[in-house]
Amino acid sequence: MTDLYTLNGISKQAHAQALAYERRQAGKIPFYLGLIEELRELHPSIGLRNIYETYQPDGIGRDAFIDMGKRYGYMLEERSNPIRTTYSVKCHRFKNLLAGKEFTDVNQLWSSDITYYSLAEQFFYLVFIMDVYSRKIIGYNIADNMRAENNILALRMALTHRGIDNYRNQLIHHSDKGSQYASDAYTELLSNHNISISMCLNVYENAHIERMNGTIKNDYLKHYNIKTFKELTEGVKKAVHIYNQNRKHQSLPNRMTPNQFETYLLTEPSSQRPNLSIYTTKKNEQITNQLSLTFAL
Repeated sequence: MTDLYTLNGISKQAHAQALAYERRQAGKIPFYLGLIEELRELHPSIGLRNIYETYQPDGIGRDAFIDMGKRYGYMLEERSNPIRTTYSVKCHRFKNLLAGKEFTDVNQLWSSDITYYSLAEQFFYLVFIMDVYSRKIIGYNIADNMRAENNILALRMALTHRGIDNYRNQLIHHSDKGSQYASDAYTELLSNHNISISMCLNVYENAHIERMNGTIKNDYLKHYNIKTFKELTEGVKKAVHIYNQNRKHQSLPNRMTPNQFETYLLTEPSSQRPNLSIYTTKKNEQITNQLSLTFAL
């Protein structure tokens, strides 16, 4: 063995230390896997990287942690979204108002969208409204149809949650050009609260709410073993609570949750808050507003 150590340029002591280190690491694997299991109980589709950054466990680096998770079968499956939920109307009354805007507080930009959930060969439609600055879901509704009244119920929830009667045109409501958002009843409710109306041309201009839709549906609802409409309603309520209260966002300072961030804003002067900047590009003589909603810290 001495000749073998010499041939490999190591000492017997170094070899023993390496073996001891490997044994210690192997002994920690159940602990690391337990962390994954623990957080997946709350967030069933949270990625390995986010799990590592949440716990930052001693004794293992991020890449090694991810590799270990993959090796033991904790890699998430790819997901797709084949169902169409937007039926646009030729509405030229409302333009995309987000070009060149900067936001430094909640209640300056709300975004809304519709997604679907398949249950026993029937589609149900989920409407969400999110405060884009804090990423907080402030309104939602579930129905078996896509009528405008469902969007109105979600909007009324958001208005009740915020408790402000007059936004004095300081708040922009942003959505696609779906017929529900262009309906007289919906736009009248916004106008009654002096909320400016903004509409985009494609899904890429409403990126944050699209991403949130996927998170609620794929990271939570599909793991709840939902079998009835009542269970779906309860599942959405649970998922929204967890999303607002427990889900950390890399784009928010110190990876805060939406609720934590809104509490933080109560004591942080506007001059020291991160700016939510929105950029636009012009191509082929067509305005294509691309949401680049990033925090410039």
